[in-house]
Amino acid sequence: MRTPAASRRRGTAARATPRRNLMLGRNRRTAVTLALTLLALAGCRTGSGRPAAPSGVAPTSPPLRVGVTPSSPPFAFRQGGELVGLEVDFARALAGALGRPLQLREVDWDDQIPALLAGRTDAIMSGMTITPARQVRMAFSDPYLSSGLLAVVRRGDRDRYPDGKTVLRKVGAIGVVGGTTGERFAREQRAASVSVYPTPAAAVMELQQHRVDAVIHDAPVLLWFVSGHEAELAPVLDPLNREELGWGLRPSDDELRAAMNGALARWREDGTRERILSRWIPYLSRLEAEVRAR
Repeated sequence: MRTPAASRRRGTAARATPRRNLMLGRNRRTAVTLALTLLALAGCRTGSGRPAAPSGVAPTSPPLRVGVTPSSPPFAFRQGGELVGLEVDFARALAGALGRPLQLREVDWDDQIPALLAGRTDAIMSGMTITPARQVRMAFSDPYLSSGLLAVVRRGDRDRYPDGKTVLRKVGAIGVVGGTTGERFAREQRAASVSVYPTPAAAVMELQQHRVDAVIHDAPVLLWFVSGHEAELAPVLDPLNREELGWGLRPSDDELRAAMNGALARWREDGTRERILSRWIPYLSRLEAEVRAR
């Protein structure tokens, strides 16, 4: 039935007057122009088939590639298969402030600086201490936390150690995490046994099993573990030193460093920094008071 009707319509069109032919031509051109305009607008909205960028993120903004080592709670770790932690919260806030999509990249601790310098990541946000040795190779943001090394012992032994220095003098074996400032500090301060472990969790487990007498590591990490095992573990809340934690970046990334520092300054003013740190670090206010007193 469709073919005869189409033939009749074509026949009618063929007998139209020249004026009607002119009007039909104009209508066709207008329809084509309108269709092309709508297609162009649709392309602008969808980015040629790609999902539209989230609010506040420009479609052409390069991703902020952040290296995290997900084995040091509360800085970065996996919970129910998801990356979480205070550095993850800071990374999301920073990407939002910069208007860039965030890419969290899991990097082994020993490969963090090589990955950054090779251009595989843009920043290290994984509880890294600012040290002179690291500053030779890389740049840092302003410190976001003044912390220090802390000792954790078994709760039954806590009364033996009135302060951090006593731990160094009295314990027989100290557990540390390899390649960290805790390992270097323990080796510099004493000649007794130093046992090296791949992760803080492994070192704390050895403490619980009486294979070492104390663990020395970054205060936020050890306080996190103590908060989950208060019947077995106790912190010696006297920091062994003072350390500043910051975010690492390439020495040439002046623009990113300025943006990081600007965001940090705003977060100190509006309370964002305090909210993130308080969410993840037990005893935060007492720790910061002890560090300031050093």
